[in-house]
Amino acid sequence: MKAKLPFNPHGGSNGNLERALREAPVPVEPEAEWRGLEVVLAAYAERRPRRRSTSLPRLAIACAVAALLAALLLSPAGASVRDWVDDVFSGAPPPPPRPGLTAIPGGGRLLVRAGDGPWIVAPDGSRHRLGDYDEASWSPHGLFVAAAAANELSAVAPDGDEHWRLSAPGTVRDPRWSPSGELIAFRAGAGLRVVAGDGSEARPLDDSVAPLAPSWSPRGQPELAYVDARGTLRVVDVERDRAVGRATTLAGIRWLEWGGRGGVLLEGSPRRIQLRPITARGDRNGVALGRPRAFHLPAGEKVADVALAPSGGKVAALLGGRIGGVRRSELIVFDARHRAPVRLLSVPGRLAGLAWAPGGGRLLVGWPRFDEWLFLPTGVAAGQAQAGVSEAFAPGGERGVFPHVEGWCCRATLHDDR
Repeated sequence: MKAKLPFNPHGGSNGNLERALREAPVPVEPEAEWRGLEVVLAAYAERRPRRRSTSLPRLAIACAVAALLAALLLSPAGASVRDWVDDVFSGAPPPPPRPGLTAIPGGGRLLVRAGDGPWIVAPDGSRHRLGDYDEASWSPHGLFVAAAAANELSAVAPDGDEHWRLSAPGTVRDPRWSPSGELIAFRAGAGLRVVAGDGSEARPLDDSVAPLAPSWSPRGQPELAYVDARGTLRVVDVERDRAVGRATTLAGIRWLEWGGRGGVLLEGSPRRIQLRPITARGDRNGVALGRPRAFHLPAGEKVADVALAPSGGKVAALLGGRIGGVRRSELIVFDARHRAPVRLLSVPGRLAGLAWAPGGGRLLVGWPRFDEWLFLPTGVAAGQAQAGVSEAFAPGGERGVFPHVEGWCCRATLHDDR
């Protein structure tokens, strides 16, 4: 296929010709491109030092991780592999590795679930285990953590000091603190319950719900969205204990997030991602659930994770599929106004977990194969890769279960005057 040369109104076609020839894709099959990338990644995995943490001021410094990001960020696989091979195997030796985690890009604190329970990661990268809990989530301003262990729910300070604990009729999962800080919703067994932020007045909301986390209205009203066992999306006024909105949602829904300024609800399943507009009907008079609009997903790919940006204007999704028998993962950012999506990353293997920075300028995604966290910019922010992640949360520094980021604290809420 002949490459189309760009037009230069000022003449000087030699530079344009050279650039066009350099950028023209080599005509090879996609399966071969991915197999080649798999081979290069395997070679990189064997030669890379352990426990490396590398700063990427422009996502293109002379080390393998930076070369990888520069190669795969917003570019087709084939051309990227050729450039990356040159950078990795012809470049200067990488700088000496720094042990452990470094400062969190842009600041904030991470709540991380590792093999032995939740951990708190401070802005400087220091960390400590919260306690013997199964899962946890931040309170609105990060003053406390709602932590679950078996059939018990606790409010725990970030230093590990437990303020209260209550027992529930079933295994506690998915605790979620309301933006006002006054209420916590959580699943207990097959049902959904709510308790005051001081641990008092625990009561049931629904006896049978779908196995996914509920989501509070970001407007500060005591309105909670959840999906019942029959697949109906419900919005309830928790204080008045009455339904204020309902609609049919996705079959097999796994993600539900009420975001932005309260005007949009993200719904996701392994096969579909959609945004539903929400309109308030007036002061405490309920909400109108609009008709959802789905994003176009590449054929044959499944949704592995999805997260709504703090502003509600973007949706990040991890998609997975196979090309020629090779498993691959993509990180795509969709626009809430359904403009063209942006592919941030496309690699063989599996990416795991998504977390937006509180300001929305970065995305954290895990790459278990290389035991790394990638902090990818979505705007003008700098990017960074941190290696040796699972070792940082394992006793004795042994590589264990790859950690999952439960939350990046703390995003501002609408009633927050900070």
